[in-house]
Amino acid sequence: MNNNIYFKNKILWYDIDKNGYIKGCLRYQPAIYIFVRICDERDCYVGSSVNVIKRLNSHRSRINNWNKYYYNNNGLLLFYNSVLKHGWSNFKFGILEYIDLSNTTYIKQNKNTLLEREQYYLDNINPSYNICKFAGSPLGIKHGILFSKNLSAAKRGKKNNISSLIKDINKSKIITCETKLKMSSRSRGIGVKIFDHSNNLINQFSTMISAAKYLGVSDRTIRRILNTGISYDNYVYHFEVASEQPIIVVNK
Repeated sequence: MNNNIYFKNKILWYDIDKNGYIKGCLRYQPAIYIFVRICDERDCYVGSSVNVIKRLNSHRSRINNWNKYYYNNNGLLLFYNSVLKHGWSNFKFGILEYIDLSNTTYIKQNKNTLLEREQYYLDNINPSYNICKFAGSPLGIKHGILFSKNLSAAKRGKKNNISSLIKDINKSKIITCETKLKMSSRSRGIGVKIFDHSNNLINQFSTMISAAKYLGVSDRTIRRILNTGISYDNYVYHFEVASEQPIIVVNK
């Protein structure tokens, strides 16, 4: 880390226990954060999140399941390997800046605001664990020979047999009554209303696809919220099945 007294004085520091849990209370608020290795402050990682508590849980989970998530975390490779080597208790966690996004309602605008502030700290702190020096971009990430060998070994023996795939698709499949009901319900269309945590209506949509386009996410993300009842951002979602007569799905 740069010997910049301004940054050091501004950071809200928290200790981390051996299991990766923060000792202290954090706000459920967008933030720019930093992990620093206590023995050498030059070894640090800077990131951003609309919900810093969820992001911490994600880091901890991925490190605990490193073998499973290895290929999806190349941008965090240096940071995660260092935690695995030295242990969580040899790191401290800091909030560089909480970001107020209450005046904006567009997801893309919120993301751009976060990335701009993250880029500011990346440029000024130059954290050694950030392989990518551009916020929100994979630029700068290079795969080594070991990564290529491991990826090749993981895919070895797997064949993409197009003919067998087409054969499977053309097989007659038995559709259960439960599946028919779900398909019929889906064809009716599901409306989405998006509220903030003060129960103020932000926007409403006649379909989940239109809601996904507005939020800048895939329709699978919206459907996952419907199925699990868990919101992945700072919004509250209400889903309503259209009142029109359903289309009945039957076997051919």
